[in-house]
Amino acid sequence: MHNNLLAGLYVLTDSRLHAHNQWPERIELAILGGAEVIQLRDKHLSDDELMPTAVSIKQICAEYGVTFIVNDRITLAKKIHADGVHIGKHDQSLREARQYLGNQYLIGVSCYKHLFSALRAQSLGADYVAFGSVFPSSTKIDAPRCPLSVISKAHSLLRIPICAIGGITANNSHHVLEAGAQLIAATHSVFNARDPMAAANKLSHQVIMPR
Repeated sequence: MHNNLLAGLYVLTDSRLHAHNQWPERIELAILGGAEVIQLRDKHLSDDELMPTAVSIKQICAEYGVTFIVNDRITLAKKIHADGVHIGKHDQSLREARQYLGNQYLIGVSCYKHLFSALRAQSLGADYVAFGSVFPSSTKIDAPRCPLSVISKAHSLLRIPICAIGGITANNSHHVLEAGAQLIAATHSVFNARDPMAAANKLSHQVIMPR
């Protein structure tokens, strides 16, 4: 597996403020600012409709040597040869995703605030787990909160990388880093920022410095 690629700033796409044809440019700016992992996330378009954007972003990530993850669309991920997928409780099971994708793809699993889910995901071969929302999130306003103590406990028990997500900014990222997260996920604070490169640069420096 590619766990050595799973650290640093993890930027997710968002369809609320920017049209899909603007996504590749914003993702490239985020990468230039220091993003190490990109996730293509969209809950509205079909796979065919999303394909051109997905291919463009995949090519940009490949050019910069950045890990490219597709949220929940395992068929699309395999078709465009993404680096991996991220699945949640309403998506395909980890076992099904691994069977379909094989071992060459990364699989991340949302565990929300449940440590037992993370331990199970690790035992089933997940490459990383995500906890959140760690802070109030403008992307998922009704998302359940995950205490930082859960991330701290997970850090002491898990062998795979931990991603923290939800309301993370350059002003509060140190809390999740100190708790033990290796990946810091950001949507609104980077992808939707007026200047994604500057926003990514500021947050990525927060991620790098404490190591």
